[in-house]
Amino acid sequence: MTHDIVVCGAGPAGSIAARRLAAAGARVVLVGAPPRPGCEGLSARSRSLLAEEGLDLGAGVIAGPLARRGIWADGRSVEGREWLVERSRLAEALRARARAAGADDRLGMVTSAERAGDGWRLRLRTGEVLATPLLIDARGRRGMQRRGPVLLAIGRRFRRREPGAAGTGIGATDAGWCWWAASGQMLWVQVVGSPRMGHPAGWVRAAAAQIPALARSLENAVAEGDPVARPAHAGLGAGGNDSTLWRVGDAAVGMDPLSGQGVYEAVRGARLAATAIQSVLNGGDALLAHRFIADRHDEAWLRSVRVAADFYRENAGRGAFWADTAAAYDALQPANAAAQSTDAAAPFEMTRVERRPVLDDGRIVERDVLVTPENPRGAWHIAGVPLVKLTEYLHRSERATIAGAALALDRPAAAVAAAIHWLRQRGAMPRRIPTGIR
Repeated sequence: MTHDIVVCGAGPAGSIAARRLAAAGARVVLVGAPPRPGCEGLSARSRSLLAEEGLDLGAGVIAGPLARRGIWADGRSVEGREWLVERSRLAEALRARARAAGADDRLGMVTSAERAGDGWRLRLRTGEVLATPLLIDARGRRGMQRRGPVLLAIGRRFRRREPGAAGTGIGATDAGWCWWAASGQMLWVQVVGSPRMGHPAGWVRAAAAQIPALARSLENAVAEGDPVARPAHAGLGAGGNDSTLWRVGDAAVGMDPLSGQGVYEAVRGARLAATAIQSVLNGGDALLAHRFIADRHDEAWLRSVRVAADFYRENAGRGAFWADTAAAYDALQPANAAAQSTDAAAPFEMTRVERRPVLDDGRIVERDVLVTPENPRGAWHIAGVPLVKLTEYLHRSERATIAGAALALDRPAAAVAAAIHWLRQRGAMPRRIPTGIR
């Protein structure tokens, strides 16, 4: 074997997984083509995760915060803030960090990946052949097991003749929606819609005809380069029990851009996958680690589908695009989705204990978890307090107190109070106990 791990795809998720595994001592090679241009809006959570990966605001890759304004399909004003990052610069910065951590880097594409014995044999476009026992697929939305309604994102860069105010905007049209970002003389416009809504070359112009704020931003701007097309549908990567194949980023869970948090889920998922793989390399159970990651992918997929369905349904009165897309996402939700709604707490009778894989001090192990309609994949601990053991104490104790639980579980009283608060919020308390710490 030439390497312990080959990572196919050098976007943010692939580079983060490669860096973390290389830093842990694995022989990693990262293979990927040069990134395509484009801009991305980041939430506060995404920015914080990237800062933990070494890309804080001082790194010169992330700009902001910028004000976000717009009018949504139902006429509602949209206001908020987000940070701005250029996709190619983000990918290049994270790829450089992977190299600095010791990962080998190959600029190019994998033309074939085939099983070879207990591992994989990959051929690059350059003719080089790599052999590895573990393969990480980070090549985007391909080979999906489940997929949302087919959507396409068309991005176009413009250059403003004069620098203007920095900020981002969002707006809806009859046939889709648009997000744009301006900083200095740069203007990036991205339109999301169905491939059936006409030739993509005219999408930006059609959106500007219905969104006055976008039209004003384009008045003194000149297009630069060619449009960039990307798939925008939500998708869940193919499953299976092959512990030699791992998926990260959009190859694992692709988010509808309207549901947001695509960068957050990509970074978070890559970190979890790297931890699970490291657990395997350290002698942990490979199938258990694979199941742990698959459960997280399923959870992220269902959450993204639910959020996307809600957004499109809110604007269904705007036209067929909105109503049809909402219906397509609704059809992907489980039949008991209403019971899993976070609008109402689940009664204690609906909670149950199951044995599930969890992350414990860097290793994937099985533990008893508390499953509720709001947490279908189960929750193991809150603030370090094991929930099943806490509920057992509360159930059997004649005079349960927070102080008593803290003593019985050898956990700080404040942590026990936080765990009890979590149980109360979900209606999972077996009995009422005092709210104060005694």
